[in-house]
Amino acid sequence: MTKKVWLSLLLIVLLSSWCPINDLQYLKYDIFVGDNKIGEVLASKNTKGILTTYSVQTNLSFRVLETYDVNYQLSSSYKNNYLIESALKNIVNGKLEDDVHIKWDGVQYTGHANKKAVRVKERIKHSIAKLYFHEPAGIERIFSEKYTDFEKLKSEPANEYVLHLGDGNKSHYKYSNGICTQVTSTKSFFKILIKLRR
Repeated sequence: MTKKVWLSLLLIVLLSSWCPINDLQYLKYDIFVGDNKIGEVLASKNTKGILTTYSVQTNLSFRVLETYDVNYQLSSSYKNNYLIESALKNIVNGKLEDDVHIKWDGVQYTGHANKKAVRVKERIKHSIAKLYFHEPAGIERIFSEKYTDFEKLKSEPANEYVLHLGDGNKSHYKYSNGICTQVTSTKSFFKILIKLRR
């Protein structure tokens, strides 16, 4: 092998060692209604260079008057700490209930929410998808990918926060060392507890 080939190989190895490495993190949660486990949440954070993608996948099955099988998928991508694209699908009993997608076009976010056109002019730094991996200290409102609007976030003692949602419901988040350990969602007839698996 010639000296030129060896130098080329060495250069490739050195350049590849400088390329950004994926930083992939997972958090797994169990979902309860009362003492009954009804499903799971898998949250992930994937960072590569200046791009970070947060994904939340939820599968649950429960019965309140009738049976509900829910498959919820959310993916939000950030570049230089600003949201650039978000996609959400919520399938209930095999039927698509929510289909939301927005993307930054350089001036504003455009897209659709259940077939209705959406525009958001304000740049987004914090959204619900980030809440599993980042404690929202000092943040008073946060963007909801589902409702495509900013929702009120109230801080409480002991690393706890209450998120007031667009449908009138509330979600209560608890944190330890910056990571979400528990979410309690209040619905019309019951409460859902999402608890970090140890």
